[in-house]
Amino acid sequence: MHGPSYSDRGRRPADHPGLVTAVIGDLIYESWYLGLRTLRRFYRVPANWIGIIVFPLIQLFVFSQLFKDIIQLPGFRAGGNGSYLAYLAPGQIAFTAFFAVAWSGSSILVEYRNGYMDKLRATPIRRVSILFGELAPLFLESAVMAGGILALSIVLGATIKTGIVGAAMILVLSGLFGMAWAGTSFVPAFLTKSEQATGTLSLLFFPIAFMSTAFVPPALMPGWLQTVNAWNPITFLIEAIRPLMMSGYDWGAIGKALLALAILGTVLQSATLWAFRRLTA
Repeated sequence: MHGPSYSDRGRRPADHPGLVTAVIGDLIYESWYLGLRTLRRFYRVPANWIGIIVFPLIQLFVFSQLFKDIIQLPGFRAGGNGSYLAYLAPGQIAFTAFFAVAWSGSSILVEYRNGYMDKLRATPIRRVSILFGELAPLFLESAVMAGGILALSIVLGATIKTGIVGAAMILVLSGLFGMAWAGTSFVPAFLTKSEQATGTLSLLFFPIAFMSTAFVPPALMPGWLQTVNAWNPITFLIEAIRPLMMSGYDWGAIGKALLALAILGTVLQSATLWAFRRLTA
């Protein structure tokens, strides 16, 4: 790698005009190659991604048939083609992005325990590059998994009113959510150093996914659940995706989703970086 020397790394940017550019270049270079390894590790084991798709797919297929008459209830906004499938599909796409990163922290612990992290730390690679190499691929993993459910939704009869551009926006939003939400798995993993504890703590976040508009609109929720739903980050994602599939571009909803993801990502990834530094100190 063609970055600054060890002596350069202890100097201020003002003392070395090209230092900032070199550091950024090194971070991108290191994160890129570590990220490629993370992607290969994920897709090499089919169980990693098959399980992520299966659960939302089952919900999509079963619930769209089991509760198809729920759209007749007063206050239910079916939209689209007037089917429950059209309403349900965006929620299951968001669920897939949620599940894609639910146990991502456990994978890093495996690397930590088998000595791979120690090998990386023995090289000039920066610790933050190691973290970025795990985090950045989650964008692609979440987007690809969400894309699978999106395609299956279309096969089952759902439509995308905004076409290819809208579909691309759905995948981008899903990927951004995956990157932001990964902190809920990374932080417990780094602090407990236990795959079992990480898996158990990740389960605590599952109710949040169900306390959203994935299945019913707020008008059909009890008052306390409406309050939770109003601040639920998954709801912001769903409410941005749903118009893209059912009606058209809702820039207000998209803007709210991006703002929510920015806040969520800043908070969770700041905590992740702090916990990772503790783990590798």
